[in-house]
Amino acid sequence: MRITHLNTAILSIALAVGLHTAVAAQSNRADSPDQLNEKVDKIFTQWDKPDSPGCALGVISGGKLVYKRGYGSANLDYNAPLTSESVFYIASTSKQFTAASVLLLVRRGVISLDDDIRKYLPEIPKYEASITINHLVHHTSGLRDYLELMGMAGRRTDEPFNNQDAVELIARQKGLNFKPGERFLYSNSNYVLMAEIVRRASGKSLREFAAENIFRPLGMNSTHFDDDRTAVVKKRVVSYMPAGNGQFKQFVKTIEAVGDGNLLTTVEDLAKWDLNFYEDKVGGDGFSRQMLTRTKLNDGKEIPYAFGLGNEEYRGLKAVAHGGGALWASEPARSAFRPAFHRHLSVQ
Repeated sequence: MRITHLNTAILSIALAVGLHTAVAAQSNRADSPDQLNEKVDKIFTQWDKPDSPGCALGVISGGKLVYKRGYGSANLDYNAPLTSESVFYIASTSKQFTAASVLLLVRRGVISLDDDIRKYLPEIPKYEASITINHLVHHTSGLRDYLELMGMAGRRTDEPFNNQDAVELIARQKGLNFKPGERFLYSNSNYVLMAEIVRRASGKSLREFAAENIFRPLGMNSTHFDDDRTAVVKKRVVSYMPAGNGQFKQFVKTIEAVGDGNLLTTVEDLAKWDLNFYEDKVGGDGFSRQMLTRTKLNDGKEIPYAFGLGNEEYRGLKAVAHGGGALWASEPARSAFRPAFHRHLSVQ
């Protein structure tokens, strides 16, 4: 079975929305908080039932989480309700935390964005032009997507695979899609390699490094990179696929590779991360500004993709966002992940 489309009713998602100075402009000033909450709840009515997968959300105003709710079920076997403390697999939305880990090492002088990645990954072939860490961050490396390669190699994406498997597959590629810096092409290979650079440069796995330098300092106690598929995770949300006739079957996560995805987190923890973009508690002065730095291609054209985040506009407002989703299959799949469903959005 090949799943070609998923939405919030099918794949349980975590949605954190930060509304700061735009709140008044986006709503009726006469609305009371209860009325605004009702308007939010109405959007998710179709999933707000115990026999449906659903979602969780948080609304931030003035640096505070002013509304948080879960809709639908976190586990259909037990009718466990979703809450703002439910732990979600957030797929490619994880990339911002990989980029943040790399940026912390850059700011400490351990690595440089201009470093040739072969300094840390000598098994990667020497191509016509060097690939830098900066190319990985902004998806301008030209590296082929390892998930696409898995499908081409006949590997099923519901088989277990880890970072070592991914790096070995990438290292076997004798060519690139294009010369580094020539254009933007979203590739999960970039962020798997960034995770490996963090490990080799710091001596700690991405899970360990991010926990020590990001999650614990911010009090994100329900967040971690899930590099052990057998581990017990309290309040974990089960994701689902449609099985026809209004029924669902479990989306069984076998992934252990991290960096391009595989972060587990909650709406409440994401709100703490959102606050760091205004306080720079993690990273120090200028860290968040650098996280939102765009890059330029070889021809001077600027692209909106920053450090694991899109830095664009939404309805005329500055917006920072990244999607994440999984299209799983029981047969070889050439399109396992796409940035579409999980969203951490902040507008101001």
